[in-house]
Amino acid sequence: MITINKDKYYILTSKNGKCYVLKYKDGKYYWKPLTSTKSKCKKHKKTCLKKKKCTKCQQKCLKKCLRKCKKKSLRDYHTIKIPVPKPAGISGLPEYICFQIEDSFTDQQEQRIKDGIFAVLAVWKKHHDQKWNGGTNNGTSDLAACTNIYARKNLKPAWYRRQDIPNVKTVTNMAMDQFTQLIKDNGLKKYCPAKIKAEEIGDIEVGTIRSLSTSKRFKVPLSIGVNPKQLDNPRLNISMLAGSLFHAWLHRAGWDDPKTTAYFISECPMCIMRGYQSKNPAVPDSTYTKFFD
Repeated sequence: MITINKDKYYILTSKNGKCYVLKYKDGKYYWKPLTSTKSKCKKHKKTCLKKKKCTKCQQKCLKKCLRKCKKKSLRDYHTIKIPVPKPAGISGLPEYICFQIEDSFTDQQEQRIKDGIFAVLAVWKKHHDQKWNGGTNNGTSDLAACTNIYARKNLKPAWYRRQDIPNVKTVTNMAMDQFTQLIKDNGLKKYCPAKIKAEEIGDIEVGTIRSLSTSKRFKVPLSIGVNPKQLDNPRLNISMLAGSLFHAWLHRAGWDDPKTTAYFISECPMCIMRGYQSKNPAVPDSTYTKFFD
C-alpha cells in the first residue's frame, strides 16, 4: 500500500515503468495506472500531476511516488477460485470465493493451500448441516460438542458488545455464522480480493498460516500469510492444515489469542485437528498449537 496525501492505493504490480493499482467499480475489478492527481511535496499538495507541463519540483514528487510504488510491487499474483458448498439452511451464498495468490508458491504448494481451504469449507458445511437438524436449526454439531468441553476463555469476538455469551455451543455457532458472512462478503466481491502471501518464518516445525485480528464484522477479506516451508512438511497432514487455516480465519472473524489451552481460538481448531475426538493426556496441546501463528 502507498499513501499519497492521505489517499491510500493498493499497489499490486509494476510493469514497463508504470505502477498499477487495483480499482473496483460496478461490481468489477480493473487495473489503473498510477498517475496520482496529488503531489507528495508539501508546497504542491493540490497540484495536478496530469498536466502536460509540470515544474521540476512536481516531476520530482511524482518520480518519488513511483519509486516508492515499485518497491511495494515486487510480488506478482494470480487468481484462484474455490467453489462454495451449500449447507442446509443457508441462502444467498456465492458460487465461488476468490483469492489472489502469490506466484512464488510451487504448483504442489498451491494445491495444498487449496486442499486446506476445501477442508475448512467442509467443516463449515458439516457444522451447519448438523445444526440444521432436519429443519429445526437446534442441533449440536460435532465441532460445537467438542469445543464445548475444552474452551473457557476469550469467548467473545472483538465486535461483540452485548452481554456475556451463555455457553460455548453458542460461541461456536456464532463463529460459524460469522464465517458465513465472510464467505458471502468475499465471494460477492464487496472489497479488494483476499490475498495469500508467502511468509517464511524460518523454522519448519513452527508456524503455518498467519493473519491479523480485526474488530470489524463486515467486509473483512480472508487474507492470510502462509509459510511455504510448512507446506512441504510431511507432518502437516490435511487435518493439521485445516486447523491451522481455521485458526487464522478465526482471527479474521474477530477472535484473538493467546493460542494456548482453554482459549476458544485454540480449542476450536484443535478439535478439527483431532477429528472431534477427546484429548489424549499423552499428547500435549503443543503438538497442535505449534502449527498456529
